[in-house]
Amino acid sequence: MNELSFECRSASKQDNHLAAAARDLVQLRVDVIVTSSQPAAHAVQRATEAIPIVTIISGDPVAAGLANSLAKPGGNLTGVTYYATELAAKRLQLLMEAMPGLATVGVLANPVVSYLPFETDTKQAAGHLGVALSLQQVSEPGELDAAFSRMKADGAQAALVLPDLMLADQSSRIAALGIKHRLPIMAWGSWYVTDGCLMAYSADYGVMQHRLAYYVDRILKGTKPGELPIEQPTKFDLSVNLKTANALGIELPQTVLLMADEVIE
Repeated sequence: MNELSFECRSASKQDNHLAAAARDLVQLRVDVIVTSSQPAAHAVQRATEAIPIVTIISGDPVAAGLANSLAKPGGNLTGVTYYATELAAKRLQLLMEAMPGLATVGVLANPVVSYLPFETDTKQAAGHLGVALSLQQVSEPGELDAAFSRMKADGAQAALVLPDLMLADQSSRIAALGIKHRLPIMAWGSWYVTDGCLMAYSADYGVMQHRLAYYVDRILKGTKPGELPIEQPTKFDLSVNLKTANALGIELPQTVLLMADEVIE
């Protein structure tokens, strides 16, 4: 059995540190680079066209220029994407079902990753569903308090968190601010619900991370990354936190509870 060694570099949840981390790994001439986010994948792809990249992709890999197609990515990158254009609408629909009469939804977005399709998808979904948005750009944790205050002042009755690593790292604080401002929160990862947000609708991030090992194994055995299809999850789960619902004075409809794959009590 060949011995494996690992070199890890962290961007400390800061997008502007990704390029340096990517260059560092490229200079070490590693055999494959694994990342867990699309911004990191972009940073690595800009740093090397030769070293294979295996990654989780949050947006559309073809539209983003990361791959020629899902079936035949070409180039040096492959992995798993959990993006689907209908996810924004599904999250808003679930919020509306949980809160009949919902008219205005606050949205937390990081402008650093505005090139990802989430804001556009959310605006289009809101237009189709007839709900107003209070879009708040948050580029660092210190801006969260003011963003929640603005959402509340705009008449938001609930909030939606768009995918972003910095916001993901602030899940507990976002949950606490949701309670403070009486804003039920729908997020994109189940850990938000574990940390106290009301709801999340997402693929299983842990399963996707484990799936990356399959790609690394194939590549180390000689398969070119461009020949390995980019996979998409086939299952998305709804998580709800009943303790948070009680704290907010919300009685979740039975239809929502029956749809839930995970209920935290």
